[in-house]
Amino acid sequence: LLKGALLGAALAGLATAATAQTRTTIEMWIGVTGPAQEQILGLAREFNESQTAVTANVSFRGQYPEQRAAAFAAFRAGNPPHIMQMFDAGTGDMFGLPRATIPVSEVFRRAGLQFDPAQFIGPARSYYSAADGTLNSMPFNVSTAVMFYNRNIFRAAGLNPDQPPRTWPELIAAANQIRERNAAECGFTTTWLAWIMLEQFSAIHDLPLGTEANGRGGLGTELVFADAPRAQMVQTLIDASRNGAFRYGGRSNDAAALFDAGTCGILLQSSGGHAAIANAMRQRNNEFGVAALPHFPSIAAEPKNGIVGGASLWVFNRPNMSDAEVRAVAQFLAHLARPESLVRFATATGFLPATQASFQQMQASGFFAQNPGRDVPILQLTRGTPTANSGGYRFGRWTEIRDMYHEEVERALQG
Repeated sequence: LLKGALLGAALAGLATAATAQTRTTIEMWIGVTGPAQEQILGLAREFNESQTAVTANVSFRGQYPEQRAAAFAAFRAGNPPHIMQMFDAGTGDMFGLPRATIPVSEVFRRAGLQFDPAQFIGPARSYYSAADGTLNSMPFNVSTAVMFYNRNIFRAAGLNPDQPPRTWPELIAAANQIRERNAAECGFTTTWLAWIMLEQFSAIHDLPLGTEANGRGGLGTELVFADAPRAQMVQTLIDASRNGAFRYGGRSNDAAALFDAGTCGILLQSSGGHAAIANAMRQRNNEFGVAALPHFPSIAAEPKNGIVGGASLWVFNRPNMSDAEVRAVAQFLAHLARPESLVRFATATGFLPATQASFQQMQASGFFAQNPGRDVPILQLTRGTPTANSGGYRFGRWTEIRDMYHEEVERALQG
């Protein structure tokens, strides 16, 4: 009996080892933290446990700019990940390296799996598609920038928490009142300085960043944002910083901590930060609201749509990638694009549902009615008819261009 039991155990172990050996392993690099990272890791675990053919390894390689640099270095070394989560600012770089990636539409075709790019919401689909409709990367954590405000601080400052600022003059007035009443140490702050104060600002005011339809119409573009409206936005920050109405919190996401701690009453931030903000507010027994980004009526009587942010999923054209790997990548992407996956991800984070079906599910369930403010980014992103200026941009080396903008604004804030 003992020998039989040992033999059975050995055979079972061999069977398990054989199954493990037949699994195709794929690597995915991500650049998000907090609830978004937790959700992606959870979706990967769910996928791995649901079948025996593929193992998806998901790893964090630093925030978006650091992850982008690591992925490009890995590609040059001949060992990139199968899938990379690239933020919106890197889209132009990826379009400029057609041999480095396999369009998502092509991945599904080669894998023999059905795939319809039309399933994704319009603003995201158009941003990540080539002119012929081929979807180069798969929209996933779709966002735009919105305004969060601390309702407790508004009350302490004598402001109506049910009437958040709609314009920049109103926002500056509210920030000044927060300081005058000593309701908080600063009136407002912003994350992702270039994305919000330059890129979103330009789209909302129907101003071009560059020629050739913001780079979407071809190469050889020239930047054209050295003008009075963009200088007015920077001057507004300079003036507001003198009395603490504005506090600069860094180039990326660090300024969110100023809002979470109650240091600043207003935060301009990605809608994808909603869940993290909600957690921080609960811990301090604070209430918060969500509103659209402000605009200058003197520049644009009515604001245009905001632009897509967040990130999409790109498939690297790895050396000697097998058919099994291509199929494994397609299967994992299909799992991430399921309505139930995207609903869970969007609900838990604040990112937008990336497909029509996931949006409709959330709407039908009453989610937006039960969670005031969660529809603000969708309404802002789909507001009006997009123009060449508000339809997004596609420039190479945009991360470096952002840093040049950051340096100049920082120098201006320092006098």
